[in-house]
Amino acid sequence: MDLINTLENEYELYGVRWKERPHVILTDFGEKRLRYWKEEECLKWHVKWRDESSKGSGAVPDRMIRTRSGDHAIYYGKQWITLHDYADTPFGCDEVERWGQFIGSLLSASLKAQLEPGHDMKIEVPVFNIENALHVTQKYMEGNFRCITSSIYEAKQRIQFSEALKSKVRRSRLPILEKELSIKNGQRIFHFLFYQGGDAWPVKGYMPVRSFLLEWLEHTSTASLKLLLTEVNKHFSLEGEQGLLLLAEIVTPWELYDCLNQLDNSSLERMVEGLKKYEELWGLNRTLLKTVTEWFDENRRKVAL
Repeated sequence: MDLINTLENEYELYGVRWKERPHVILTDFGEKRLRYWKEEECLKWHVKWRDESSKGSGAVPDRMIRTRSGDHAIYYGKQWITLHDYADTPFGCDEVERWGQFIGSLLSASLKAQLEPGHDMKIEVPVFNIENALHVTQKYMEGNFRCITSSIYEAKQRIQFSEALKSKVRRSRLPILEKELSIKNGQRIFHFLFYQGGDAWPVKGYMPVRSFLLEWLEHTSTASLKLLLTEVNKHFSLEGEQGLLLLAEIVTPWELYDCLNQLDNSSLERMVEGLKKYEELWGLNRTLLKTVTEWFDENRRKVAL
């Protein structure tokens, strides 16, 4: 039995045909999206985070549609396949409350529901020594490459600040989150934020949230970013240890790490191009750090009053 017939039979669908092979189909019940899974443990984690993060929220992730027998997936062609509702109207950044509610619910679920994978998940955290990095980049210090040396010294201070923050909350659990958290994955169904999740292994820590906040800043403003943090805080407290862990992630100069990681094996032309982008990214990350720090300070003053 081919895949189309299998989907019609397992999900009791009619008029199934491809719109964008192999991921989007048309049916008499609207457009649906297919996802393919090689590893069952990864699939199980994604089923759980979608179910848990949608509870009590006006922002809905794309949960797995159940088969006629109540299963979350079908096994076909030596892999698992899941079926999801699909939308292609961008939600945008205007409704800050919806995004704040979604991220807050996601973070709350990640800590309360024990969204740990079924086996020990080893997550490598990049670590680099600033002094060694400075030595490696000596040959790039001329001309366009001076931006590296000027930012390395500030990065060193940021790493020390990040480690100081982490030392205060070493016993606190970090959230387990979907690897990519992005504005582009937010779609609109009527007035709902419909979030289309991915299929990669999750990561431990606030890196996905940091990336989302940076993207939000790119698309909006510092004032809008503070409003977003306020909305997140209504559904998931950032006023205690979890807030410090988020701040520690934002303080860490990952943008410098990524740049240095690419320098040594690139052509001169690609290095110059990459460094131009790096200068912009470094500036944007500084603005992100300044804005988030200001929000924490302003929030503490409000609580004190």
